[in-house]
Amino acid sequence: MRRSVEHVAVRGADPHTARGAPTRLLAIVLSGVLIAVFALFFSVGRAGAAAPIKGSFQGNAYATYANAKAGPVATSLGRSAFIPCPCNGTGGRTLSNTVDSVKAPANGRVLSAGVTRSTVYARKGATSAAVHNSSKVAGVSLFKGLIRADAIKAVANTSANTKKITSNARGSRLVNLRIAGKPVKANVSPNSKVGLPGIGYVELKHVQKGGNGRQAGRISVDMLTVVVTRNNKFGLPVGARIVVAHAASGFSRTQPRANLGGQAYAAYAKTSSPLLANQVGRAAFVFVGCQGTGGKVKRNTVSGVGAGKILSLGAGDTTAYGRQLVSGGVAKTSAKVAGVNLLGGIIRADAITAAAQDTYRKGVRTSSTAGSRFANLRVLGLPLPVNVRPNTKISLPGIGYVVINQQIIPKPTSKARTQVNGLHVYVTTKNLLGIPVGTEIIVAHADTKAYRF
Repeated sequence: MRRSVEHVAVRGADPHTARGAPTRLLAIVLSGVLIAVFALFFSVGRAGAAAPIKGSFQGNAYATYANAKAGPVATSLGRSAFIPCPCNGTGGRTLSNTVDSVKAPANGRVLSAGVTRSTVYARKGATSAAVHNSSKVAGVSLFKGLIRADAIKAVANTSANTKKITSNARGSRLVNLRIAGKPVKANVSPNSKVGLPGIGYVELKHVQKGGNGRQAGRISVDMLTVVVTRNNKFGLPVGARIVVAHAASGFSRTQPRANLGGQAYAAYAKTSSPLLANQVGRAAFVFVGCQGTGGKVKRNTVSGVGAGKILSLGAGDTTAYGRQLVSGGVAKTSAKVAGVNLLGGIIRADAITAAAQDTYRKGVRTSSTAGSRFANLRVLGLPLPVNVRPNTKISLPGIGYVVINQQIIPKPTSKARTQVNGLHVYVTTKNLLGIPVGTEIIVAHADTKAYRF
């Protein structure tokens, strides 16, 4: 065999090449071996990179809330600084929402607070998951000082590994809380009740857990809840409830087919004026969580919203609906507002309805704004049709402009929300009503989203 190789080599043209052939052949063989080893290494690496633990997150956080029975107060306190926790987590980032101040009513007799900040954080690893949601409210005063606290913080923690899911309220605290002049211990026991003279009672650190600890686990924390059981000088009806500092978190090993979401409210003011912001708030706020509403319609109402000549609304009614489907999911929201009077009568309407819907089915997302309409809408004294064209812009002399039937519809491949604003007023110039330049006022808002989890 060796002679045969030498013979073939000698017959070649270059003796130096002939002598190097065995070496070159060995190099080729070794290169092939190395390539195979590297390929095997990277293949093993990819196979060994375990996917994140299966499951979805739950929860949200907000600073204040009052139920519909609280009347006008509910408008100012409508889930201020609200932030939802995404089903698929935050990628290890902390998301936050901050409100500079909250007062209800405008003079703060029922409740006033300084800066409020809500946060959500959720991450997944190969064998574990964790979610931490919180809301902190500073400088709290209720009922003209009957309840005072330097700060109130709600924290909801849920963690999961491959065997169990646990939740706790660790980190929640009451800082220098005093009720009717009496101090309350910072480490008060969960679900403690304290009488509130002339009003009802306060429940402190209300903690509620759910899930079986194996397939699902969740926790809800309301640090201070006022329950009105008596007629009182503050005008709050019996049955009114006010919550300060709420956080909820959870984890389920079941992953939804679709990531849903949505919000609706009767009115909202984005402004540098704390007075206007508190008078309008996110009136009758309602939302769809990322797993939906279990196929049930959530509803919120407000009897009226007023901010002097700037804004006057009659009844407001909002709805939210979300359902997981066999091949996806659907989310719907709506906001209907009656008796609309804006900017000293420049804009009037008997009723305005905003509606949004997103459906994700078999890999395809579709959006709809069907149901959005107007009843007897007049701008600058001129009547407009029931089905005003989307994104109709009208100048408002001495104020700015208004966009009527404002619709923002994302591409089918987008994860953004489908949005509808019945009226969206932009204040661009100094005006006799004293509304700060840069203010935006929205009446009748609905938005939704639905896409693959």
